[in-house]
Amino acid sequence: MSEFHWTGRDDSEDGPAARRVYHCHTAGGRHAIVGFESDEGVRRNQGRVGARDGPNAIRGPLAGLPIPADFPTFTDHGNIAVLGEELEQGQRLLGEAIVAAMQTHDRVLVLGGGHETAFGSFLGLRGAEPDAQIGILNFDAHLDIRQIGANGPSSGTPFNQIRDREGDDFDYLCIGVAVESNTQALFARAADWGVRMIMDYTLTESLADARHEIDALIERNDIIYLTIDLDVLPHYQAPGVSCPAVRGVPFSTIQTLVHYCLEGVQKQERRLPVCDIVELNPHHDHQQMTAKTAAILARQLLAG
Repeated sequence: MSEFHWTGRDDSEDGPAARRVYHCHTAGGRHAIVGFESDEGVRRNQGRVGARDGPNAIRGPLAGLPIPADFPTFTDHGNIAVLGEELEQGQRLLGEAIVAAMQTHDRVLVLGGGHETAFGSFLGLRGAEPDAQIGILNFDAHLDIRQIGANGPSSGTPFNQIRDREGDDFDYLCIGVAVESNTQALFARAADWGVRMIMDYTLTESLADARHEIDALIERNDIIYLTIDLDVLPHYQAPGVSCPAVRGVPFSTIQTLVHYCLEGVQKQERRLPVCDIVELNPHHDHQQMTAKTAAILARQLLAG
């Protein structure tokens, strides 16, 4: 695991109300951060590689964000790196790290990495919660339920892999789906598996359907696993991803729905112990826009 040094702007002359995220980094924190240095899944999926450098690229702008007085403490458990083409081994190691972190932390935030991160995140969550009914909420332009091809699992297959493990208990809601980014084969598979979808273009008209689906997902499950693929955002908000979105969902809409989910979990007395943010590719990130966007989402998930 590689180490990140949590530091940032110092406004101590303004007193304790001038704290930033890095001030809450400590051993034995309430929440945990784990990085997953991987773009092997993106490579296998014929995308733009570079996501392995995403975790620390998110930590940088996250560290300096201002925070309220009640912001929770957190512990950084470093990064797990996929060595060469050993994606499956890396995912297993990520799962083991999450299981260990869940023993002492309320929430584990995983910073990817391509969306192959999701399978490792789920392995950890299921390993720690073998009997829980788990609902998956994915903010993503892509369904990521492709069949595994000759190259093996990829950033396009994680929810297919999860469904293979979960069987009829597979409960998956994808918000922000772009019709142009998914084949008819994927839509047919989603229908066959009972996948719930909210299309990206409908979110410009109303959030009512998305809120209804989130409420229902929370109600019928014990635990929610939340995963955010940054390519759900418009290309100008998230240029540094494997596959930038031509249309995308406005950042304010994603933030609103993430907040709605966090509130809903609390109101319905459910839990959200594992979440992740994936697909940041710093090599294509103009003025760190995508990293700064991801940092704001990370702050939201650590605070919630």
